[in-house]
Amino acid sequence: MPVLSQGERDALTVEHFIFHVVHHGGDEPILFESTPIGDFERFFVGRIVDTLSGNRFVFSEGSETHAALRTAEADPTQFVEMSKTLARRFHRNDGRFQRGILIVTALRAGDRRFHSLIKYDHERMVAFEVIDAGAALRDVVNGLTESRKALQKSALIELGDAGGDLVVVDRSKPTGITDFFREFLQAERLHGEGEMTATLAKALVRTVRDHADALPVAITAHVRPRLVEIARQRPDFEPDVFFTDFFGAHGSEAVRTGFDANLARLGLDGESFTFEPAALPAVGQRRFRTREGVSIVVPEQASDTVAFEPQEDGSTVVRIRTGHVTER
Repeated sequence: MPVLSQGERDALTVEHFIFHVVHHGGDEPILFESTPIGDFERFFVGRIVDTLSGNRFVFSEGSETHAALRTAEADPTQFVEMSKTLARRFHRNDGRFQRGILIVTALRAGDRRFHSLIKYDHERMVAFEVIDAGAALRDVVNGLTESRKALQKSALIELGDAGGDLVVVDRSKPTGITDFFREFLQAERLHGEGEMTATLAKALVRTVRDHADALPVAITAHVRPRLVEIARQRPDFEPDVFFTDFFGAHGSEAVRTGFDANLARLGLDGESFTFEPAALPAVGQRRFRTREGVSIVVPEQASDTVAFEPQEDGSTVVRIRTGHVTER
C-alpha cells in the first residue's frame, strides 16, 4: 500500500509534472506539452499528501490506466504522451463535471516511486492588486486554491511487480468511489464492505478493552449493541464522525490514539465505507469480566435479565433477575 512514513512524506520530490484542461465544454481536452512546476513543487506535493487519507484500492485486471502508468515508469520519455492518453480518457462524459485540470505527477521518496493523478476544479476568485494608496480588483477564472474542496478526485499509486496499489479520494463519494472515477482508474476496493465492517468491530472491542478503566459501563458493557445501533442510524462509517458517535464525551486523546492504532494494526486506517448489516456482530451470547475477576456469561435470550447500574462512587452494580440460582 502507498502508505508513507513522515520521513518519506518530507522526502517526496517531483520527477515529472504536467496538467491538462478537462471538462471545459469542448469535445477534446486542452492538452499541453509541458507545464513547468516552478516554485510550486511543495504546494502540489502537499495536495498529493492529502490523498493519503483516502481509501485503498487495487487495479483491476486489464486496467488501461495501470498499463499507461507502467509504460511511462519503464520509459520516462513517454510521460507526456501517457498523460495525454489519461486526459483524453478522463475527459469522457464532458458536461457533467466542473471545469478543471487533470494533474499527472511522477514522484520519488528514496527508493520508492509513485504516480499521482489529481482532478483539480477551477475556482473563480476575485483578486486585488495594491496600486499606490489604493487597490484594483481583477477576476481570476482559472485559480487553484489550497482548499481541499477543489481537489475533487485524486489517486496516489505505487506500482508493484504484478499490479498496483492505490489510495483514492473521491469527494463526490467519501465512503467509496463514483462510477466515473472507478471506470477511469479501472480499480476495485482492496477490502469489501463486509470485511471492513467486521474488522471495525474487532478494532472497537480492542480499543474498549485497552481503555476500560477510563470508560463508563454504558460503553464497556454495550460495545456490540452500541455499534449496531450507530450503524443503523448512520450507515456510513467515517472515522471522525463514528468516534464521536461511539465514545462521545469520553473520547479522550488517549482513547482516540488507541482507536487509530487498532484501525491501523488491522489495515483499516484511513478507510471510509458503508456498513454491511449482515457483517455487524450479532448480539448473541455476551461475556463480561469484572475488575475483581468475576466472569459473567449472558445468553442472548436472557439479555433483558441483566442490568449494569453505575453508582455515585464510580463502581457498578450488576443486577441479575432470575427465577432460580444453581451453583455449578
